[in-house]
Amino acid sequence: MEQVEVGIEVKRDHHSTPPTVFISQPQSVEETGLHSGLLLDLCIKCIYFAGRPVARQISAHMMLPFPVVEELLDFLKREQYVEVVGSGGTGESQYKYALTVKGMEKAEEVMRRCQYNGPAPVAFEQYVEVQHRQSVRGLRIDSDIEKKELAHLVLDDTTLYALGAAVNSGRSMLLYGNSGNGKSSAAGAIGRMLPGQVLIPYAFEYNGHIIKVFDPRVHAEIPDETDPDRRSDGTLESLPDERRRDHRWVRTLRPVVMAGGSLSLQDLELRYSDVSKFYVAPLQVKANSGVLVIDDFGRQLIEPKELLNRWIVPLEQGVDHLTLHTGDTIVMPFDLLLVFSTNIPPRQLGDEAFFRRIRHKIEMPDPSQCHFEHIFRQVCESKEIACPEEALRYLMDKHYGAKNRPLRGCHPRDIVELIESITNYRGERPELRPELIDIACSFYFVDL
Repeated sequence: MEQVEVGIEVKRDHHSTPPTVFISQPQSVEETGLHSGLLLDLCIKCIYFAGRPVARQISAHMMLPFPVVEELLDFLKREQYVEVVGSGGTGESQYKYALTVKGMEKAEEVMRRCQYNGPAPVAFEQYVEVQHRQSVRGLRIDSDIEKKELAHLVLDDTTLYALGAAVNSGRSMLLYGNSGNGKSSAAGAIGRMLPGQVLIPYAFEYNGHIIKVFDPRVHAEIPDETDPDRRSDGTLESLPDERRRDHRWVRTLRPVVMAGGSLSLQDLELRYSDVSKFYVAPLQVKANSGVLVIDDFGRQLIEPKELLNRWIVPLEQGVDHLTLHTGDTIVMPFDLLLVFSTNIPPRQLGDEAFFRRIRHKIEMPDPSQCHFEHIFRQVCESKEIACPEEALRYLMDKHYGAKNRPLRGCHPRDIVELIESITNYRGERPELRPELIDIACSFYFVDL
């Protein structure tokens, strides 16, 4: 293993998996990289909300090992903010703690400053270092991985090559084409192509401000049932082993963050609450080490050019500038694949200078008749519905050829599901026959 910093290492697994970052547990308040006052405030808030927790419960809540929490509790006892009110078992880790009258007054003061009451944050400098170690830059996927993740789509070789090259470049890309041809599905699959696990902090601290990062809606935590750091009751072990991992970081898959037509510029800035007094990270920070997809590009309430201008500096310099309510600026890592997906013709979105900012432009074309029929057979097979050649020919001739109707990649799935709905209502077994095809198409298609 390659030592890169105190408490941070790069672990190398088998050759096909990129290096993964390991962060050892801090064994003292100083090793957390945080000011002791911030941790003391968190400890007081934990006791305030929990009532009479045992020390191990405080440790589990703050995601810090018992020796660190013990150091905090000893100080709070000396200052008469907390007192021992019982024991839940043997050993100091089972002592029950409660706030004194002085401690309740202190808790109210602490809550006025900041109401964050989650796991202890990590130091901003450590967040930047870890982000650098698990960067999407330099990741490599091969054609086998790409084909596996895109197996649910039927794409021509040109499109597959273009997508693979774009992902390996680590640059921005635009996926464009008619609605229903798999742009959003392809964008989501890009995240699954990226190999390895990453570490996402619950929160980080910057000059006394707490910024929440981990979001279970976009970060897929990887459970570790054999984790030696956790007891059966969920609390943290306190064995004197500096090799245990720091639980302030969550092991996840590389994130895939999807933003649609409701996206606004405010969603790309730090969100601060005057009540809770802490920040929530914007979408691009949550997407660091992964993929940010701007779906329905061009249908947001803001102009496409205005949205793209927001990314010019981050795309070119690899950093983003976020402003705190105090006026201070955080220079954040901008380390992600930025994917724009749209069914609006590119000429309606911007000019040449506009698109020069987006490195890869990839069209998701309408499927050929051969590909369309292949998709239709795949859908029928997945639903265990027979797909006779004469039924497929009837569909193609009457509802596409005769009407000069364009083919779309989503049509097979939608038509087959309509046939399923019709036959379920009738109490029949779903099958492809002209009568049902005609009814399904009359429900599905509209004359535009």
